Amino acid sequence: MADENDGKNVSITFKPAGSGLGKFFGKLEATVIDIAWENSPVTIKRVLYFLNTEQNHDYAYTTVMTVMNRLVNKNILERTKDGHSFVYTPLINKERFLKQATELIIESLHTDYPKFTDQAIKKTIKL
Repeated sequence: MADENDGKNVSITFKPAGSGLGKFFGKLEATVIDIAWENSPVTIKRVLYFLNTEQNHDYAYTTVMTVMNRLVNKNILERTKDGHSFVYTPLINKERFLKQATELIIESLHTDYPKFTDQAIKKTIKL
């Protein structure tokens, strides 16, 4: 795993109503990156196997390819050529991603709304 990524180039979208990784990714993206984190390195065919066989879905190869390439564009996965296939490797591990995503969100909120962010953190800590 190429874990040199310090998170500064990672594209993060935050969806407060989401659950788990769904707070940062679409449903299929979350499943795909989780598969990549657990089984790296992976090919599209390998991810497709996990999705369609082990998780009982019926996704097309091109659908999974599109999702994986979006994760490359978000600097979450790295794509390298291996013969006639591409191999995908996470640029950041799950723990580091979650830590950095949380920090970036809090820092961003604190920059724009310091008073409310401080109040929310204090309230959350008391719970």
